[in-house]
Amino acid sequence: MNKKVRTIHTPDLPEDLEIITINEMADGSNFEMGKIESTIGNINAKNIKFSEVHIKNVNFEESQLPFSSWADVVFEKCDLSNVKLNGARFNRVAFKECKLTGVDFDETVMQDVQFIDCPAPYSLFSLTDLRDVRFDNCLLKEANFIEAKLDNVQLGTSNIEEVQFSDTSLKDVDLSRCEFTFIHIKENDLRGAIISPHQAVTFIELFGLKVKGV
Repeated sequence: MNKKVRTIHTPDLPEDLEIITINEMADGSNFEMGKIESTIGNINAKNIKFSEVHIKNVNFEESQLPFSSWADVVFEKCDLSNVKLNGARFNRVAFKECKLTGVDFDETVMQDVQFIDCPAPYSLFSLTDLRDVRFDNCLLKEANFIEAKLDNVQLGTSNIEEVQFSDTSLKDVDLSRCEFTFIHIKENDLRGAIISPHQAVTFIELFGLKVKGV
């Protein structure tokens, strides 16, 4: 019997949201119930909180937002390249068509998070706790998932070329539709993963076995 895949819950936002104007963002700032379409530029703040917020076309590039909290938040067409989000918590969050090159999600906790059509090469997810997380058509080339905990993580048709999965169990993770020719992973961590027949040959060669023709 196939294991039932849990539903990944989407952000719960009111239909009508007023624009939030941000004049400053200091440690511990709290923003809720609104729409953000501009920022004050590069941000360096800890422990900020966002709740029931739609963030659209905002450039956070190079900002530092460690230990932040995001609940019921939608990021749409935003640039978070090289943003430091280490130690943050995400609950019911969606990233849609966002640029996530080199973003630092190390040691974060993610519950009900979706990444949709996002280029996220070189992104960092090491020591991250991902529960009910979906990557749909994302570019994850050379991303790091070292010592991450994956529970109902869906990779869909994402590109995972050269992704580092060392010390991360891929048990029950479906790689069968992912695009890659090589990933960094230990044999034990691959046990229980779901792969396609074509990918099986790749992994056989990866672990030093040879396939002899009949």
